[in-house]
Amino acid sequence: MSNKLRAKFAAGRKCLGVWCNVIDPVYTESLAASGFDFLILDNEHGPSMPGDTMRHLQVLSRMDAATIVRVPWNDQVYIKRVLDAGADTIMVPMVETAEQARAVVSACRYPPQGQRSFGPWRDAGLVRDLDAWWRGANDRLHIIVQIESAKAVDNVEAIAAVEGVDSLFIGPNDLSGSIGRLRDYENPEFLKLIDRAIAGIRKSGKPMGAVPWGRKTTADLLRDGFSMAAASTELSLLVGAARAEVDAHKAVFG
Repeated sequence: MSNKLRAKFAAGRKCLGVWCNVIDPVYTESLAASGFDFLILDNEHGPSMPGDTMRHLQVLSRMDAATIVRVPWNDQVYIKRVLDAGADTIMVPMVETAEQARAVVSACRYPPQGQRSFGPWRDAGLVRDLDAWWRGANDRLHIIVQIESAKAVDNVEAIAAVEGVDSLFIGPNDLSGSIGRLRDYENPEFLKLIDRAIAGIRKSGKPMGAVPWGRKTTADLLRDGFSMAAASTELSLLVGAARAEVDAHKAVFG
């Protein structure tokens, strides 16, 4: 078993993704079939819990799209439960120091590289050689930490240098909020923070991701050296298509 997201990066692919909050896997299955490179199952903002996430993972395992699970916080217990449900790519929000980044890696990895507790109940039912499976589990993981505050930007080079941190994902909304200018994307202080974050991550040579901000589109980000970008949610796509259809109807029939 290989990590789908890592394989896409290794092939030089510029990856487009979508955020997913809905509970029913029929929606995530349809999005994966539409051709997105990755789906983010968001356990931070939204109603999903590990059990819901597992059902998505079951369906998406046979799809080409990579699946990222964003956990609510840098919480060893929650990370453990999501990994035991079958996740192989984890995104952790609000990582602000190298120490916190090392804690993420430790929570994800089995000993001796980390302190993940052993209890992979789902995978135990899927593999014939559990010992071979767990010995390769650390290498199959892809760990993404989010840079979302001014403090994180101050420490971005040290965070990126942590062994086991595979990618870094900039969160412009919370980054602007951390200086009291939420979603003020033209604010000079915010723009300086974004530039510093990008420069610090580039020095590491590790893949970088973000959501668009202000006049920046996903295409802009991917052209500017980002490896991954995610703009839409499944609900924004649904609402956008629904409004377009209603507007077209009203244009004819009032």
